[in-house]
Amino acid sequence: MKVAISHPHGNPNSFHTARAFWEQGWLRAFHTGYAKGKRNNLPTTSMRQYLWWEAASLIGRRLRARGLTSEISWYDVLFCGHDLQVSRRLETKLNAVYTYEDGARLTLEVAKRQGSTKLYELPAGYYLGVVNEMELAVKTTPDIDIQIKHTPAWKQERKDKELELADLVVVPCEWARESLRFSRIDKQKTVIKVPYGTPSDEVSVRLKRPNGPFTVLFAGKVGVRKGVPYLLEAWSQLGLKNARLWLAGGMSLDEPFLRRHCGTVEYLGAMPRTKLLELMKEADLLVFPSLAEGFGLVIGEAMAVGTPVLTTTNTGGPELITDGQEGWCIPPHDAQLLAERIEWAYLHREELFEMGQLARLKAEQWTWSHYRRQLIEKVTPYLKQVSN
Repeated sequence: MKVAISHPHGNPNSFHTARAFWEQGWLRAFHTGYAKGKRNNLPTTSMRQYLWWEAASLIGRRLRARGLTSEISWYDVLFCGHDLQVSRRLETKLNAVYTYEDGARLTLEVAKRQGSTKLYELPAGYYLGVVNEMELAVKTTPDIDIQIKHTPAWKQERKDKELELADLVVVPCEWARESLRFSRIDKQKTVIKVPYGTPSDEVSVRLKRPNGPFTVLFAGKVGVRKGVPYLLEAWSQLGLKNARLWLAGGMSLDEPFLRRHCGTVEYLGAMPRTKLLELMKEADLLVFPSLAEGFGLVIGEAMAVGTPVLTTTNTGGPELITDGQEGWCIPPHDAQLLAERIEWAYLHREELFEMGQLARLKAEQWTWSHYRRQLIEKVTPYLKQVSN
């Protein structure tokens, strides 16, 4: 079996996907961008690095932050450019190619001509599923100006063509699978779910309960899609004493809205992963109220360090958390329920710390090595079936 993997910047899940196939002896090549320090024990002989498109994207963001044009972001430049380069260098006689949303159309077309099986991962859910959740947010948060960023027509067509070309679709959580109901996907197309792993074999667990003020941490893009307005509304309703809310990540909410929620809310900005992991150990609770999330790696990271998580059912939370044991998974768009769970955590810090210890035990049961084994287990029957 010979398989090629393609992802333009080699995020954790794509590296572990490549490693999964390498451990089977099936990895022919991993096509990616700049990979120094991120190889995850992959042999250099399997790496095919394309640096120009990633460099162009990074430089472009600094020079023209809004994108190459109003309809072409630097993310698009990176993914489309990578796809073009891989499609021109894809080896013949491959049994399969494993690609990712937005960076796959040309590669999948070449794979189809060459007779290779086409595997396609949808890490963030189908785009119209995201739009559906954002439109609901517009109705439920009238005090904030929500500008829904609609996917340009050319990009919609590209995404749908990728999905059409795929023989097998891989998703990381149940919400991502359910979001496909908004697509025109062939009902006979096989869709498999493989949740992303936790880094509990890489990070240390905290040994004692945090001291000082009761601390809630949010980590991610501080915006509507991540459910931050609902979190701020819940926090304002509670008015907790000797408590603080930390927001870690890039900012996309408007300043007037944020000013209404100042005081016990501290915006920390974006930070390196190592610093964020240490910050998680200082927090009593991680709250990740996302409206539409393929998975949310911060959920598994928090659990790995022993911090319980309050998240929504539209994330990878249900794949890792038994509601009420290692944390909570509640419906999205519900500030009242967020407030109720946060208040319970505030009033029961010792029990909350014990939930965090259970979260660590659960994280140990689903590491990246578990992810790799299940990925191979689920794709192998399909690969053998189509290769016979």
